[in-house]
Amino acid sequence: MLMKRNLQPILLALLLLFASLRTGSLVHAQVPVVHAVLFFSRTCPHCHKVMTEDLPPLVEQHGEQLSILAIDTVTEQGRDLFLAATLHYQIPPEQQGVPLLIVGNTVLMGSLEIPQRLPGIIEEGLAADGIGWPEFPGLGAVLQAEGLLETENLPPVGENPKPPFAAPTAVANPPLVVEEESPELATDSGITVDLEEAVTAGENMTLAQRFAQDRAGNTLAVIVLIGLVLVVWRVGVALRRSEKNPRLWPNWLVPVLVLVGTGVALYLSYVEITQTEAVCGPVGNCNTVQQSPYATLFGLVPIGVLGVLGYGLIGTAWLVRQYGPVAWKRLSTMALWLLALFGTLFSLYLTFLEPFVIGASCAWCLSSAVIMAFLLWIATGRVKQMAMGYGR
Repeated sequence: MLMKRNLQPILLALLLLFASLRTGSLVHAQVPVVHAVLFFSRTCPHCHKVMTEDLPPLVEQHGEQLSILAIDTVTEQGRDLFLAATLHYQIPPEQQGVPLLIVGNTVLMGSLEIPQRLPGIIEEGLAADGIGWPEFPGLGAVLQAEGLLETENLPPVGENPKPPFAAPTAVANPPLVVEEESPELATDSGITVDLEEAVTAGENMTLAQRFAQDRAGNTLAVIVLIGLVLVVWRVGVALRRSEKNPRLWPNWLVPVLVLVGTGVALYLSYVEITQTEAVCGPVGNCNTVQQSPYATLFGLVPIGVLGVLGYGLIGTAWLVRQYGPVAWKRLSTMALWLLALFGTLFSLYLTFLEPFVIGASCAWCLSSAVIMAFLLWIATGRVKQMAMGYGR
């Protein structure tokens, strides 16, 4: 009898403890959570801005009530999920860019729209008992593999109705050209709920990994890079070599090359200033290059604008040499050569950045580099002729 009386308080305490734990778990399970999927590219500066400046304050503010799954479109799995999402949400090709954030049925694109609209969507979602994971093919398996569905009490994947795509209110970034995954990246799934980890993965890429992201385009860039080095070397050799009759190219080649180069530079200026899609062709990833920090000089002047200015000065120097006063011919000839030399060296620097730093190559940029190298080679013959003529 005494033992029974002693057990009663113990049993009562255990019952109260069990009830409190169960109540606490239910309260925890009922905390509203907003879930989102962010598609990014580790070479995209707009993605880097969103992931380092815009999203961290929101994650810190809402804590466990905001869950963002970051998916890198460079990897094979990330590429497949990105394409599945664009098909599911009926996003037109010209709007298929990164960063792309999907919250429930809402698609946000670009480094302007995401920070503008996401805070309000989060507040509305938390007030409405949370927002479940987006619905598109393949995501459910990823969530299960990442262990993100084990404690869900919100609408599971597949219950959100598929909405028709609505154009974003803010300007989106240029579309992403998704490249084939390379063996160097095969072990990296590119999927994480840790934004800092996703950013670090992009910053810690080796030269080989960056090159492998656009193998065909970057191989072409290396070929052009070697050609530029050879042209500069040959120019140095030619200037030191004594020739009685240096080979001269036809005069009309300079204005033709200047016009073609100006056209390329104008187009790149338009793409860089308006942040629109670049028509790149079958080789390379022009949009990744144009989205990189190296698309502007000191973060202010688009490289395309600098190209227009350079070709304009070369064209002006040619006109002065051909039709200007005789006293200016020597100065204009030397100015044309110096401008072409600077343009070639600057193009050599930019061409190196494409495969080994940016991880993508731009066919338009490579074309401009080749044009500038031809102008340097043509101008070298005229400089030699001028030097010999004034030396006699």
